[in-house]
Amino acid sequence: MTARLREARQSRDWTQAELISRLLAAVERLGLQPRSATSLKTLVSMHENGRRAVTSEYQQLYCEVYEAEPAELGFAAHSTEVDLSTAQPTLILPSQRQLPTPANPDTLGYLDSILNQHAQAEPLVGPQFLLPAVQSQMPLIDMLVRNAAGALRDDVLRVGARYSEFIGWLYQDTGHTVDAAKWTGLAMELAQELGDPQLSAHILQRRSNIATEAGHAGQGAGLANAALRFSDEITPRLRASALRQLANSKAVLGEESDYKRAVEQAMIEAAAGDDSDMLAGYCSVAYVEMESATGAVRLGDPEPAVATYRVSLEHWPAVQVRDRGLCLARLATAHAQLGDVEGAYEAGAEAASIAQRTGSARIMDELFRLQGHLAPWSKLVEIADLNSTLDEMKGIKRPT
Repeated sequence: MTARLREARQSRDWTQAELISRLLAAVERLGLQPRSATSLKTLVSMHENGRRAVTSEYQQLYCEVYEAEPAELGFAAHSTEVDLSTAQPTLILPSQRQLPTPANPDTLGYLDSILNQHAQAEPLVGPQFLLPAVQSQMPLIDMLVRNAAGALRDDVLRVGARYSEFIGWLYQDTGHTVDAAKWTGLAMELAQELGDPQLSAHILQRRSNIATEAGHAGQGAGLANAALRFSDEITPRLRASALRQLANSKAVLGEESDYKRAVEQAMIEAAAGDDSDMLAGYCSVAYVEMESATGAVRLGDPEPAVATYRVSLEHWPAVQVRDRGLCLARLATAHAQLGDVEGAYEAGAEAASIAQRTGSARIMDELFRLQGHLAPWSKLVEIADLNSTLDEMKGIKRPT
């Protein structure tokens, strides 16, 4: 199959770029879930080199662009093989088939229940298996948003904003920054129509987080400040969340005094709130401390960060597997900056195992940065083994 796919392209004198252009056109023509050119470039290379199985949906795309039968491209006639790490549902949009379901409390209750279950599962299983399931609800939500009126419209907008923001988070954790920004932007539009300051502030700080992690810390700081403009109308924990994100951005920018000021204010607000906060209950004093340790590492002060990370890990909830992996990866970097090779290896190896299990690109990115700090000890057997594992992971991480 691998050879046949490459031969099919080369026999037509197509470059990979030409093939990708035709694949994008076929996706639109067939009404499939949109792809980015970047993600297709990675998959085409993997498919042609035999490093990733070709799912039934991609078999359909290749047959379409090459105008070939499955057997001609080396596909089994009735393949049931599915690569869950890349599979996306084919969504039937309301414009393609009428969905007569009206907005009513039962429908909205169902959507709320499903989203809450997915949100509880996400820290444990990671984003890659949840994306298809969560996105499968969007055609229904899209129809409700376009057609709902009257007393229930606010409830529909709130459900739509929450789903869109959650999808944005899942895309961010799989490394798809562009898609994360797109879905979070849609959530912002719905929140603005709703006029809910709590939801607007929450989504603005999420947009700040996406921008900062994508390397745009200036924009990240601006969005965090935009969230804080709602300070008089939002809960203490939401203020703490926005301040925590402002601190992260300031640390990346190297603005230490502003970073420390934001952390201090975030600690005060976190202490004033409680865990029952629907949108930011997670942003406790302990959480702000852990996040501030990351800022300290970025600013070149890893020693206090090690102690903070270790205390956090001792009390980490068992279900928060993905976030534990992220904390371990950051702890490994702090150890490496202090020259503690053994500590860096132990934390890094455990974080790598969690990253492989959950598919979290955020953990992977932290570990890839760790490699630079471990360069002086790259010839040690343990570090060489860890680097080998991380190099393999670079081949499967989805691009932004």
